[in-house]
Amino acid sequence: MTPIDLKPRDALIDTLVDDLRPTRPLRRSHDAAILAGLAIAEILLFVWLRGMRSDVHEAMLTMAFWWKAGSLAVIAVLAAAATLVSLDPAANSRPGLAGLWRAILVALPAMLALGWLLDAGAVGRAALVARLEWREGVACLVNVLLLSLPFALALGVLIRRGASVQPARTALAAGLAAAGFGAFVFAFHCNHDDPLYVAVWYGGAVAGIGGLARLIVPRLTRW
Repeated sequence: MTPIDLKPRDALIDTLVDDLRPTRPLRRSHDAAILAGLAIAEILLFVWLRGMRSDVHEAMLTMAFWWKAGSLAVIAVLAAAATLVSLDPAANSRPGLAGLWRAILVALPAMLALGWLLDAGAVGRAALVARLEWREGVACLVNVLLLSLPFALALGVLIRRGASVQPARTALAAGLAAAGFGAFVFAFHCNHDDPLYVAVWYGGAVAGIGGLARLIVPRLTRW
Protein backbone atom coordinates (compact mmCIF):
# COMPACT_ATOMS: atom_id res chain seq x y z
CA MET A 1 0.00 0.00 0.00
CA THR A 2 1.31 3.39 -0.93
CA PRO A 3 1.75 5.59 2.13
CA ILE A 4 -0.43 8.72 2.20
CA ASP A 5 1.44 11.98 2.09
CA LEU A 6 0.03 14.06 4.96
CA LYS A 7 2.18 17.12 4.33
CA PRO A 8 -0.31 18.93 2.03
CA ARG A 9 -3.06 18.40 4.62
CA ASP A 10 -0.86 19.67 7.45
CA ALA A 11 0.14 22.69 5.37
CA LEU A 12 -3.53 23.48 4.70
CA ILE A 13 -4.36 23.25 8.41
CA ASP A 14 -1.43 25.51 9.28
CA THR A 15 -2.65 28.05 6.72
CA LEU A 16 -6.19 28.02 8.11
CA VAL A 17 -5.14 28.53 11.72
CA ASP A 18 -2.31 30.96 10.99
CA ASP A 19 -4.46 34.06 11.47
CA LEU A 20 -6.31 32.84 14.56
CA ARG A 21 -5.73 34.80 17.72
CA PRO A 22 -6.82 33.91 21.25
CA THR A 23 -9.81 35.89 22.47
CA ARG A 24 -10.53 37.14 25.94
CA PRO A 25 -13.49 35.49 27.70
CA LEU A 26 -16.67 37.55 27.83
CA ARG A 27 -17.30 39.32 31.14
CA ARG A 28 -20.82 40.71 31.12
CA SER A 29 -20.52 42.67 34.36
CA HIS A 30 -17.33 44.30 33.13
CA ASP A 31 -18.87 45.15 29.74
CA ALA A 32 -22.05 46.47 31.39
CA ALA A 33 -19.93 48.71 33.65
CA ILE A 34 -18.15 50.10 30.58
CA LEU A 35 -21.49 50.92 28.91
CA ALA A 36 -22.80 52.54 32.11
CA GLY A 37 -19.64 54.62 32.43
CA LEU A 38 -19.95 55.67 28.79
CA ALA A 39 -23.56 56.73 29.38
CA ILE A 40 -22.63 58.84 32.41
CA ALA A 41 -19.65 60.39 30.64
CA GLU A 42 -21.74 61.29 27.59
CA ILE A 43 -24.51 62.82 29.70
CA LEU A 44 -22.01 64.98 31.60
CA LEU A 45 -20.19 66.01 28.42
CA PHE A 46 -23.38 66.79 26.53
CA VAL A 47 -24.86 68.79 29.40
CA TRP A 48 -21.58 70.68 29.76
CA LEU A 49 -21.46 71.51 26.04
CA ARG A 50 -25.16 72.06 25.34
CA GLY A 51 -26.64 72.66 28.78
CA MET A 52 -29.72 71.28 30.48
CA ARG A 53 -33.16 72.20 29.20
CA SER A 54 -34.21 75.66 30.31
CA ASP A 55 -37.26 74.45 32.28
CA VAL A 56 -35.65 71.41 33.86
CA HIS A 57 -36.90 72.15 37.39
CA GLU A 58 -40.51 72.51 36.26
CA ALA A 59 -40.25 69.53 33.92
CA MET A 60 -39.04 67.23 36.67
CA LEU A 61 -42.34 67.82 38.48
CA THR A 62 -44.35 66.36 35.60
CA MET A 63 -45.18 62.74 34.80
CA ALA A 64 -44.50 63.31 31.08
CA PHE A 65 -40.80 64.07 31.65
CA TRP A 66 -40.26 60.96 33.74
CA TRP A 67 -42.25 58.87 31.28
CA LYS A 68 -40.00 60.05 28.46
CA ALA A 69 -36.70 59.56 30.30
CA GLY A 70 -37.80 56.34 31.99
CA SER A 71 -39.09 54.74 28.78
CA LEU A 72 -35.86 55.46 26.94
CA ALA A 73 -33.78 54.16 29.84
CA VAL A 74 -35.81 50.92 30.05
CA ILE A 75 -35.46 50.28 26.31
CA ALA A 76 -31.73 51.02 26.41
CA VAL A 77 -31.03 48.79 29.41
CA LEU A 78 -33.15 45.86 28.20
CA ALA A 79 -31.67 45.99 24.70
CA ALA A 80 -28.12 46.31 26.02
CA ALA A 81 -28.67 43.33 28.34
CA ALA A 82 -30.04 41.27 25.46
CA THR A 83 -27.03 42.22 23.34
CA LEU A 84 -24.49 41.23 26.00
CA VAL A 85 -26.21 37.93 26.83
CA SER A 86 -26.59 36.96 23.16
CA LEU A 87 -22.83 37.24 22.60
CA ASP A 88 -22.36 33.99 24.50
CA PRO A 89 -23.45 31.11 22.20
CA ALA A 90 -24.16 28.94 25.23
CA ALA A 91 -26.66 31.49 26.55
CA ASN A 92 -28.82 31.62 23.44
CA SER A 93 -30.74 28.52 24.47
CA ARG A 94 -31.35 29.69 28.02
CA PRO A 95 -34.73 31.08 29.12
CA GLY A 96 -33.12 34.28 30.42
CA LEU A 97 -32.31 35.58 26.95
CA ALA A 98 -35.75 34.67 25.65
CA GLY A 99 -37.19 36.60 28.59
CA LEU A 100 -35.17 39.68 27.64
CA TRP A 101 -36.46 39.52 24.05
CA ARG A 102 -40.03 39.25 25.34
CA ALA A 103 -39.44 42.15 27.74
CA ILE A 104 -38.28 44.35 24.86
CA LEU A 105 -41.32 43.40 22.77
CA VAL A 106 -43.62 44.19 25.70
CA ALA A 107 -41.81 47.36 26.80
CA LEU A 108 -42.07 49.19 23.47
CA PRO A 109 -45.88 49.15 23.11
CA ALA A 110 -46.33 49.48 26.87
CA MET A 111 -44.35 52.74 26.96
CA LEU A 112 -46.32 54.10 24.00
CA ALA A 113 -49.59 53.09 25.68
CA LEU A 114 -48.58 54.84 28.89
CA GLY A 115 -47.73 57.95 26.88
CA TRP A 116 -51.15 57.79 25.25
CA LEU A 117 -52.81 57.63 28.68
CA LEU A 118 -50.85 60.69 29.78
CA ASP A 119 -51.77 62.43 26.55
CA ALA A 120 -55.44 61.52 26.84
CA GLY A 121 -55.61 63.24 30.20
CA ALA A 122 -54.08 66.45 28.89
CA VAL A 123 -56.24 69.39 27.87
CA GLY A 124 -55.69 72.50 25.82
CA ARG A 125 -53.10 71.01 23.44
CA ALA A 126 -52.35 72.74 20.18
CA ALA A 127 -53.22 71.31 16.77
CA LEU A 128 -51.60 68.07 15.63
CA VAL A 129 -49.11 69.62 13.17
CA ALA A 130 -48.07 72.26 15.68
CA ARG A 131 -47.53 69.60 18.33
CA LEU A 132 -45.18 67.66 16.09
CA GLU A 133 -43.00 70.74 15.37
CA TRP A 134 -41.28 68.99 12.48
CA ARG A 135 -38.23 71.30 12.31
CA GLU A 136 -37.27 70.53 15.89
CA GLY A 137 -38.29 66.93 15.32
CA VAL A 138 -35.76 66.55 12.50
CA ALA A 139 -33.12 68.12 14.74
CA CYS A 140 -34.09 65.55 17.38
CA LEU A 141 -33.49 62.71 14.92
CA VAL A 142 -30.05 64.07 14.03
CA ASN A 143 -29.05 64.60 17.66
CA VAL A 144 -30.16 61.12 18.73
CA LEU A 145 -28.27 59.60 15.81
CA LEU A 146 -25.05 61.44 16.72
CA LEU A 147 -25.38 60.67 20.42
CA SER A 148 -25.99 56.99 19.69
CA LEU A 149 -22.73 56.61 17.73
CA PRO A 150 -20.40 56.16 20.76
CA PHE A 151 -22.68 53.43 22.13
CA ALA A 152 -22.96 51.80 18.72
CA LEU A 153 -19.17 51.73 18.37
CA ALA A 154 -18.73 50.31 21.88
CA LEU A 155 -21.34 47.62 21.26
CA GLY A 156 -19.79 46.89 17.88
CA VAL A 157 -16.45 46.16 19.55
CA LEU A 158 -18.16 43.83 22.04
CA ILE A 159 -20.05 42.06 19.26
CA ARG A 160 -16.84 41.41 17.34
CA ARG A 161 -15.39 39.80 20.48
CA GLY A 162 -18.47 37.66 21.00
CA ALA A 163 -19.96 34.81 19.04
CA SER A 164 -23.67 35.36 18.59
CA VAL A 165 -25.56 32.55 16.91
CA GLN A 166 -28.34 35.00 16.01
CA PRO A 167 -26.41 37.97 14.58
CA ALA A 168 -29.49 39.70 13.18
CA ARG A 169 -31.23 39.76 16.57
CA THR A 170 -28.04 40.80 18.31
CA ALA A 171 -27.55 43.62 15.81
CA LEU A 172 -31.13 44.83 16.27
CA ALA A 173 -30.78 44.77 20.05
CA ALA A 174 -27.49 46.67 19.83
CA GLY A 175 -29.10 49.29 17.61
CA LEU A 176 -32.03 49.71 19.97
CA ALA A 177 -29.65 49.96 22.93
CA ALA A 178 -27.45 52.58 21.25
CA ALA A 179 -30.47 54.59 20.13
CA GLY A 180 -32.10 54.31 23.54
CA PHE A 181 -28.96 55.55 25.28
CA GLY A 182 -28.52 58.38 22.78
CA ALA A 183 -32.15 59.43 23.10
CA PHE A 184 -31.94 59.25 26.90
CA VAL A 185 -28.96 61.61 26.87
CA PHE A 186 -30.73 64.06 24.54
CA ALA A 187 -33.87 63.98 26.72
CA PHE A 188 -32.09 66.11 29.33
CA HIS A 189 -31.64 68.89 26.77
CA CYS A 190 -34.87 68.63 24.78
CA ASN A 191 -37.80 70.74 26.00
CA HIS A 192 -40.49 68.55 24.43
CA ASP A 193 -42.37 66.11 26.67
CA ASP A 194 -45.52 65.90 24.56
CA PRO A 195 -46.21 62.13 24.25
CA LEU A 196 -47.16 62.54 20.59
CA TYR A 197 -43.89 64.35 19.83
CA VAL A 198 -41.86 61.78 21.79
CA ALA A 199 -43.62 58.82 20.14
CA VAL A 200 -43.09 60.17 16.61
CA TRP A 201 -39.60 61.66 16.77
CA TYR A 202 -37.88 59.75 19.57
CA GLY A 203 -39.69 56.56 18.59
CA GLY A 204 -38.75 57.12 14.94
CA ALA A 205 -35.11 57.67 15.85
CA VAL A 206 -34.93 54.50 17.97
CA ALA A 207 -36.69 52.38 15.33
CA GLY A 208 -34.61 53.83 12.48
CA ILE A 209 -31.27 53.33 14.21
CA GLY A 210 -32.29 49.83 15.27
CA GLY A 211 -33.15 49.00 11.65
CA LEU A 212 -29.85 50.40 10.36
CA ALA A 213 -27.92 48.36 12.92
CA ARG A 214 -29.88 45.27 11.85
CA LEU A 215 -28.63 45.78 8.30
CA ILE A 216 -25.04 46.88 8.99
CA VAL A 217 -23.79 45.20 12.17
CA PRO A 218 -24.10 41.55 11.03
CA ARG A 219 -21.42 42.30 8.42
CA LEU A 220 -19.01 43.06 11.28
CA THR A 221 -19.65 39.94 13.35
CA ARG A 222 -17.25 37.03 13.45
CA TRP A 223 -19.78 34.33 12.60
